[in-house]
Amino acid sequence: MRIGFDAKKAMRNHTGIGNYSRRCIRAVEEAGCESRLFYGRVPVLGEFWRLFLQWMSVAREKIDVYHGLSNELPFGIRWSGVRSVVTVHDLIFLRFPETYGRLARLILRLKTRYACRVCDRIVAVSEMTRRDLIHYYNIPPERIEVIYQSIDDRYRERLPDDRLRECARRYNLPECFFLCVGTIQERKNQHTLVRALSHLPSDVHLVLAGKAEAYVETVKKTAEEEGVADRVHIYSGVPTEDLPAFYQSARAFACLSRFEGFGIPIAEALASGTPVIAAKGSCLEEAGGPDSIYLDPDDYVGLAQHLTAILTDPATAEKMAERGRDYSKRFTDRALGESLVSLYKLLLEE
Repeated sequence: MRIGFDAKKAMRNHTGIGNYSRRCIRAVEEAGCESRLFYGRVPVLGEFWRLFLQWMSVAREKIDVYHGLSNELPFGIRWSGVRSVVTVHDLIFLRFPETYGRLARLILRLKTRYACRVCDRIVAVSEMTRRDLIHYYNIPPERIEVIYQSIDDRYRERLPDDRLRECARRYNLPECFFLCVGTIQERKNQHTLVRALSHLPSDVHLVLAGKAEAYVETVKKTAEEEGVADRVHIYSGVPTEDLPAFYQSARAFACLSRFEGFGIPIAEALASGTPVIAAKGSCLEEAGGPDSIYLDPDDYVGLAQHLTAILTDPATAEKMAERGRDYSKRFTDRALGESLVSLYKLLLEE
């Protein structure tokens, strides 16, 4: 099979959906398919071509299936005569519209609704996203396939102690800390982690690794009010190659985000052997599996209690780590590639 991919994010985005796009392309190639990447090379003219003229290139290239990897398909894709798939990561712009600017929200609504209407099949990255597609767009369940994302194998490889020490020295990491990885923004609710910190012993610290948005000032203010400012450490722009050391050095991973499309950092933490505590109510239970701990996103007292149990009971921590590593085995490139290729074959047989 020859699979065409919208490679805009794969070429230009070095986190999030860009990582997902590259992993999908590589996984499908490793599963035995040929890939053809489509993207506009010139920023403005290229975007016009990608949106409105790309379908003609898809038709000329004799693609078997075209896959839009980020909530969108080129306008006119049906005229190409090619079967099409779109991955929808989340509908947060509908659930939490206040977290997007007006123009960004409008563009996402138009692109996502159009793609879901014209495609032959939708890939949802979680059961939560599948339910949202049914609820908000009234899409028949049989048109949606849940295929989980994969994570980099580097998170499964235990780093030697000298590598962990070197990274800890370079970033001045505290000796005992719990970790949260992800953009520091209001929806992700990091200030509740800070409030939990004030209920923990003074030698326990919090490390936040992720792009800092305006909400970071709320986090810092909360830390000042709670008297723990010297125990909150914020790192922006940590290279991907250093993240495994952050995960493996942490005593626990905590994510009390109010809503996510999937929760890749949780899967990465599990693969790293780090116990996970996460918020209930969206898809984080899917990423964290049955042996992680879940609680209300505002329950900072409960978070402190669970962290205390993990920090003071090595047997509990090891049990969670071992079972988490086992659960994370489902998030592999091989599983992703096999699931996508099976879907493509099904479309061609219909």
